[in-house]
Amino acid sequence: ELRDRAAKGEDVGRSAIAPSRPRGLPARFFFGHSFNPRIGGVDLKMALYALGAAGLAWNLLSAIGLRLMMHSGTALPLACRVYAGMLLWFLFEYMCFEAVHLYTYDLMCEKLGFKLCWGCLVFYPFFYGVGIWSLAIGAPAHADIMRLQAAGIVGLFFAGWVLTRGANLQKYLYKTRGTEAWLCGVTFEVVPTTRLLCTGFWGLARHINYLGEIVQAVALALPGSFVADTTYYQVLPWLYPLYYVMLFIPRQLDDDGQIKTKYGDSAFAEYSKKVPYRIVPGIW
Repeated sequence: ELRDRAAKGEDVGRSAIAPSRPRGLPARFFFGHSFNPRIGGVDLKMALYALGAAGLAWNLLSAIGLRLMMHSGTALPLACRVYAGMLLWFLFEYMCFEAVHLYTYDLMCEKLGFKLCWGCLVFYPFFYGVGIWSLAIGAPAHADIMRLQAAGIVGLFFAGWVLTRGANLQKYLYKTRGTEAWLCGVTFEVVPTTRLLCTGFWGLARHINYLGEIVQAVALALPGSFVADTTYYQVLPWLYPLYYVMLFIPRQLDDDGQIKTKYGDSAFAEYSKKVPYRIVPGIW
């Protein structure tokens, strides 16, 4: 079982992706050499993700403190509370469902190198919360969103969360319990001769979890863009969902290539027939 093998320090990613060509020293430094390095029983990759999440929470709370200091005597706007609540939930449930993430792309397919270290310790904690700055320093003291807007934003965020968490949880249950597992009454079916799920969330699109991440990012961009008083701060929060779009489209194409290499063209053709959409059901 993949998670147990990872816990023993085995490079589980080698069995999950197609072999790559040998890389030179600079490339190994940047992309990494080992999938699951450990020191004293500590999985360094998981430790980096935990540190990045803690850094993101710290930066978020610091920005909120700055907002309160700049506008002392005023209550924290609803827009700030909505944004902070959504992002803190994003971090909290990530930690609670830590085992599920052992089966996601980042943990299975990326080696530990400079790229991953920089991403976890710099990019993750300082960029994922970029929308808070439109609320902390880019909005007038009394600018705020209406309760109906707040409800819509929160609803959109949790719609994306259901897609992402549901898809990843379904994959986790299948990897750990096989086709006997079920989620919300949905039985798990795979393409014959493969381990590719084609029912439930994974029957909607081949990477429905990517759509969920993008939807959550859009929800996080809305509070700041609604209350900011300059074009710069209105646009700034949208860098986060734009980043996801630019990340996930090439990643999805790469995933298709990995599937073809691992299972063959005929199996991939059958998979594409059962699940024709890549990320957005009914569109692409």
